[in-house]
Amino acid sequence: MKYIFRLLAFISLLISCNSKVETERPVREIKIPEGSFWVGDKETGNYFKVEDIDSHRNTAKISIYSGRNGVRWVSKRFTLICSKDNQVFIEDLEKEIKSYDGSKIYLKSGCWLQ
Repeated sequence: MKYIFRLLAFISLLISCNSKVETERPVREIKIPEGSFWVGDKETGNYFKVEDIDSHRNTAKISIYSGRNGVRWVSKRFTLICSKDNQVFIEDLEKEIKSYDGSKIYLKSGCWLQ
């Protein structure tokens, strides 16, 4: 019986050592509004909240929050900019946003919001 108990204790120790503790995104701060979504990795990502989309003008009002402390960095209406070869329409930004550099929101399509 002691042998089985020691074996189970050893196996549970091995499993706990191999479990992944770090998550891909930080815990959502209370300051960050519901409906916000995370883009990026744990160190360089941000929360985005799409307030509204005007598909006729290709603009979107978006608020961007710091992933570290939940502080809102910017809340403004961004305009879609694409090259002539790559015209797209704003539809589902939650699936399209790739990154934010402090002034532009880069999209997976190669376009950006400025």
